[in-house]
Amino acid sequence: MTPARPGPWARGLGLILVSVEADAVLGEPGLVRALQDGIDRQSDVALPPAPAGATWYAVREGGQTVAVALVQRDHPRVGVATLLAVAVDPARRGRATATKAILVAERKLVAEGYAPLLVRVPRTNGRGLYFMLRTGFVPVPPGDRPADPADVTWFARRVLD
Repeated sequence: MTPARPGPWARGLGLILVSVEADAVLGEPGLVRALQDGIDRQSDVALPPAPAGATWYAVREGGQTVAVALVQRDHPRVGVATLLAVAVDPARRGRATATKAILVAERKLVAEGYAPLLVRVPRTNGRGLYFMLRTGFVPVPPGDRPADPADVTWFARRVLD
């Protein structure tokens, strides 16, 4: 994981994304529950470790951390970034926070030279799969998907001709 940098990484739509250490995320019960919901809404599954080089971002609104995002740059190839997770504290859901966080992160990553943004969603996360479709992402065709041993669906932003 890249070290946390002071100050905001990105801001917009009423949100501020700040790079944080994993302990800051894993020490917040609401964020842990949100991440677990992304894997299995029925149980308290153990969270897998974040991949080396991935960066955690606290998503702040009104001065409070309401969500978290996990981004891996140069994955699955150089110049591409992957959103591995976006999770909103259950007490803070219903205000389009995840949609806004994805838009803000995507805009910042494009400004940094990372395009396209790919999103990886476990197939056990039906709400996450539907959410990505609602936010304008489409499944990556089988021949274009990154190699991945996990049971996941890869998404990319729809490109209009």
